Amino acid sequence: MNSIALLLTLVVGLFFLIGMLIPYFFKDKEKLTLLTTSFTFILLFYLFIFDLLPEILEILNPQEDARYLIVILLFSLLGFLLLKILDFFVPEHKHEHHEKKDNLKEHQNHFYHIGFITAISLIIHNLLEGISIYITSLSSLKAGLLMALSVGCHNLPLGIEIFISMSQKKEKKHHQILIYTLLILSSFIGAFTLFLLNKELNFYMEGILLSITLGMIFYISVCELLPEVFKNRTQKEIKIGLVLGLVLAIVLILL
Repeated sequence: MNSIALLLTLVVGLFFLIGMLIPYFFKDKEKLTLLTTSFTFILLFYLFIFDLLPEILEILNPQEDARYLIVILLFSLLGFLLLKILDFFVPEHKHEHHEKKDNLKEHQNHFYHIGFITAISLIIHNLLEGISIYITSLSSLKAGLLMALSVGCHNLPLGIEIFISMSQKKEKKHHQILIYTLLILSSFIGAFTLFLLNKELNFYMEGILLSITLGMIFYISVCELLPEVFKNRTQKEIKIGLVLGLVLAIVLILL
């Protein structure tokens, strides 16, 4: 049973890999970038409202102890600030360049930045999600399988977005490969770590890590993706991405 539970977390990561391969079949990368940007905005909003926040509230339960609400707010703020600080390590990151053809390199660096910080936050999130899938699968293989498929559904488009964004920058290929590898294996690494330790993750620590991820997801959605969606709101690809994102979000809610 342990090996099957671990295998499910590995399969979840492979959805990222499939997503990263899809852009090779599209000639117009610019249109695909716009579509996946708006699609990912909706998907991360779904992740924030219907996945992460309810899970944090269930784990820490601030209704029983109001001090946990302070913990959630403080570590969510920490996650937000961590990505804000990370801005200083990703050069040439600006929003005021999309219409300027002569600033193509700046445009590429901007989307690389979005892909990079999205990948970092999802790696942290998936470490914990892998643990959840592993624990669920040990108690019920059917429930674990459904959970893995649900997670895979939103990993697929996120894999497209991250690859499209980061691959626009031709430098740092080894760096990109490392990020892609960690992203694909993050769920498995989380589950395998718990398997080696042979004990459950402390609920308090799990709540803290999820709160940090919550702040990161909020930062990406509001400070990175929303400006791009708003700026290009008249583009057909943005509208299609928003509609597809809403459809997938509704499907995931109903699962």
